[in-house]
Amino acid sequence: MKILIIDDEKNICSAIKGILEDEGYECDYSLNYAEGFRKLQENKFDVLFLDIWLPDIDGTEGLKEIKRHFPEIDVIMISGHGTIETAVDTIRYGAYDFLEKPLSLERIVMIIKHLDDKASLMQDLRSSKYKNVKKYDLIGVSQQITRLKERIEKIASMNSWVLITGENGTGKEHVARLIHMLGKRADKPFVEINCSAVPTELIESELFGSEKGAYTGSVKRKIGKFELADGGVLFLDEIGDMGLMMQAKLLRVLETGEFSRLGGNEIIKSDFRLISATNKDLQMEIQSNRFRSDLFYRINVIPIEVPPLRQRKDDIPLLVNHFVQETVNINGLQEKQITDKLMDIFINYDWPGNVRQLKNIVERMVVLSEDDVLDVKDAPNILLSGSNDIEIHVDNNYSPSLKEARDEFEKTYILKALQANNWNVTQTARILDMERTYLYRKIKAYDLEKYKK
Repeated sequence: MKILIIDDEKNICSAIKGILEDEGYECDYSLNYAEGFRKLQENKFDVLFLDIWLPDIDGTEGLKEIKRHFPEIDVIMISGHGTIETAVDTIRYGAYDFLEKPLSLERIVMIIKHLDDKASLMQDLRSSKYKNVKKYDLIGVSQQITRLKERIEKIASMNSWVLITGENGTGKEHVARLIHMLGKRADKPFVEINCSAVPTELIESELFGSEKGAYTGSVKRKIGKFELADGGVLFLDEIGDMGLMMQAKLLRVLETGEFSRLGGNEIIKSDFRLISATNKDLQMEIQSNRFRSDLFYRINVIPIEVPPLRQRKDDIPLLVNHFVQETVNINGLQEKQITDKLMDIFINYDWPGNVRQLKNIVERMVVLSEDDVLDVKDAPNILLSGSNDIEIHVDNNYSPSLKEARDEFEKTYILKALQANNWNVTQTARILDMERTYLYRKIKAYDLEKYKK
């Protein structure tokens, strides 16, 4: 375990460093915040002792910045002028503990040993039951993502059904998998089906399964998703795209827990936890007679909304650095850094494709750049073209309807995305998170070809 101390009193730093090194821990210290922050950037530390009163920054503000950039580090605040209010504030901002001067060296050793035991326990958990949790972890320290994590942890151990809503690319599947991994059914199957990706005529056999000869081409028994999910979790992604007839059949299974394979008479029971997800407003779909209200009330036991990236911009630096490191590791590349100017561009962009779009763009930049430092010149045009700035002109004689305004925004946005990607439809479709054929239909509907040069 590596420990850093930031305090302007050298004797305090030396005392903490000496006692902890005697216990076998690796320690370093800095006498001001700027130097300490630089050391945090250059080396990985597990624990930080941070003084409230520093010559170059207020310790509470330093704590906020450190938790933004290094959310996993445990911070212990120390102060010779501490108050209960200050202690409560620092704990709220992410500090692990608060110590008053004169310091008790015995208590410092006790805290560090407790953190060491906690780190060992967490390592054991990660290597066993939770070995895959990090892959689907929700990265961020914003208020929105913190609340989302707390809600997931609270409901994961229950069996109640969950409805996850949110825009495309926000990470709804990650939320579903986390609920499964942290729940009582973690050692049972996680069975998923994307309701928008399976043709209407095939989704029934995918869910119910089928007997040999049930339909043309059925040469053997097929086990459906309902049956495969027995004891585990069934994840119905994009349930808002399911047809009305299939919704009625799904509702019957959810009410009885029983079904039969297509072409068969055997009654099969399945005990699964249902998690559904959609990027649609199901209340509006109900009003438009595209979604059954009784099915909505059945699946919407515990609602979870995943916020779009534009509403949690505090998380963007963490996400960018995570995706840079992930891409570097996967591809065996040299370490790469992001300049502050480029990071500002990432932060100020609205990310209509959310985290998925951010990940794709960061990955592309890291792979294509030959430099160790990524700067504004490496950013794709879509981030630099001002495509967030859609002007709306309304006069006293005419105000566009919501549909007209939405269509005009969509037309302008798609056009700018195509231009930024040199009219590469496949690449543009990937960035916009839509099917290529659907993008072609939009190009034709908005007559965008005439803008192509």
